[in-house]
Amino acid sequence: MVLVITEKVLEEIRSHAEETYPEECCGLLIATDGKNVVESMRTKNAYPGPKHDRYHIDPLEFYRADRMAAQKGMYIAGIYHSHPDYPASLSSFDLEHSFPWYSYLVMSVSGGKVKDFKSWLPNEGRTTTSEEPIDILGEP
Repeated sequence: MVLVITEKVLEEIRSHAEETYPEECCGLLIATDGKNVVESMRTKNAYPGPKHDRYHIDPLEFYRADRMAAQKGMYIAGIYHSHPDYPASLSSFDLEHSFPWYSYLVMSVSGGKVKDFKSWLPNEGRTTTSEEPIDILGEP
């Protein structure tokens, strides 16, 4: 499957990643049908320790976001987060805490600027990932 995302949403995520540097940001990818991401939703990085290489989305915040998306006829298609001074891949920690039904968009941020981004799909056992193609749509 292909993750389809608008330039506007991608720019919102890029801005979030750069604003939170050198800590990881996190948020949700909100889609209409398939993997057509039309909104991003910032979430608080609730990881209790150092946030430069970890993120955690509070389950209650996740639940509320899911309800809000459902009220609009949408759903959570994935999770985004940033990697300060680290490649745009899922770390072993990310993989261990992933869900195989979500896309994971990772922004690599170096020196406060996004340098690369990729989307990943974990397998059912959360032992490996495959890169998910991204189709970026311009604004009409």
